[in-house]
Amino acid sequence: MILKCRLAGLALAVTLVACSSSHPAAPKPELSLSADLARVYAAGLSKPVADPYYPEHGSPTIDVLHYGLDLTWAPDHKALSGTATLAVRATTGTDTVRLDFGAPLSVDAATVDGRTVHPEHQGDVLRVPAGRRLARGTTVAVVIKYHGTPQSVKGPAERPDTQHLGFQIGQDGSAVALQEPFGAFTWYPVNDQPSDKALYDVAITVPQGWSGVSSGTFEGKTGETYHWKSAAPTASYLVTFAADRFEMIKGTGPNGLPLTYWVRPKDKAANLAVLQRTPQILAWLEQYLGPFPFPSAGAVIAGNSGMETQQMITVMTGLPDHVFAHEYTHQWFGDSVTPTTWPDLWLNEGFAEYFEWLYEARNLTGAAFDVFIDQVTTQADGQLRKRYGPPGHFNKNMFASGNVYYSPAFMLHKIRKKVGDAKFFAMLRGWVQQHARTSQDRASFTAFASRSTGVDLKPLIDRWLDSATTPKGV
Repeated sequence: MILKCRLAGLALAVTLVACSSSHPAAPKPELSLSADLARVYAAGLSKPVADPYYPEHGSPTIDVLHYGLDLTWAPDHKALSGTATLAVRATTGTDTVRLDFGAPLSVDAATVDGRTVHPEHQGDVLRVPAGRRLARGTTVAVVIKYHGTPQSVKGPAERPDTQHLGFQIGQDGSAVALQEPFGAFTWYPVNDQPSDKALYDVAITVPQGWSGVSSGTFEGKTGETYHWKSAAPTASYLVTFAADRFEMIKGTGPNGLPLTYWVRPKDKAANLAVLQRTPQILAWLEQYLGPFPFPSAGAVIAGNSGMETQQMITVMTGLPDHVFAHEYTHQWFGDSVTPTTWPDLWLNEGFAEYFEWLYEARNLTGAAFDVFIDQVTTQADGQLRKRYGPPGHFNKNMFASGNVYYSPAFMLHKIRKKVGDAKFFAMLRGWVQQHARTSQDRASFTAFASRSTGVDLKPLIDRWLDSATTPKGV
């Protein structure tokens, strides 16, 4: 997620082809209901844990391997209807599948392995009886049909762009859903926590002249239904939904990477130039981090912020290219390698912020960049820690404030100065390449960074993440 109010600034081609409805249609994915779900969706295996900051969301008793979402958005009525097919693995013995699901939405029918069941929907929690005792490791197919008008929920933050999370509806019936640290439950039944990554097939049906955009790779449309596939594990907060009168623009990134951009005609002039720079931004990042971690990339121009939704970033209109660099950096840091729990949000934002700075400063000398870092550290770091807490123990009611962006970015620069450029960038590249498609935490990063560089970095990392004031002498 981009931090819209920046504390300081830095000094500072592909041909796009509009896609028409004649794009070859991809077949609608068949959602498996067999007893072999665990094998079919093995890539979605996770080890969910209760989140210490927001334990009311998600449950460690289940691991969702795959979501098949067949959705219809009716903008005139501001109504969403859908069928969600979940491959759910029990992580402990249980007779209930506990999911997060928005209170305004109504369940029309539900089955478990084809047998009709009657869920209990209280508040934003949906308890689906399994119909039998599920032994640990048992995987079942849970199908939920539902409808309603989704409503956003209040976010645990003071930032204006995170005051409302989840599904948001415009006056014209357009819709966008962004949900960090939670809020996916406002539009589909979900285990809404970062440690439970899953595979996704999403089909969005919209009126003629509209487009339905989600995360993953665009697989084409049949009629007015848009098909999206995430074959890489995806955390629920990284799934996007956008419905509007988008035009699709195609491009090609490094090494033939397919790119798609989705923009309303009225926003095209304000965004086309930065979209055209996407291949160059990705190529610049690949120099440091290695190959792009997913089979496609792109951006949808929607919402009121910038968000690293997986493979298809969601950004508000008119943002500059350094914001795109920030969100694309997240595809490595946060999307491919995801923090297990929210206290390690710094593992996302500190890295994306540092590479945003590097991108802005790519024409500056090393000395000039050091001067910038020193000035901003002195001016900002202590104030951020005082107001929002240390970056490793931030105030959970002030989610995604400046302390988890700037302070760990300063820490990364300290590590770079301590070990040298060669070891520093080799360490970062190794971290994202060797831990791709997993969830990680501070301990695993600290151990890897120390082992990779040959320098014991634990004292430095711990002081920078835990100190209530700016660390001195490290």
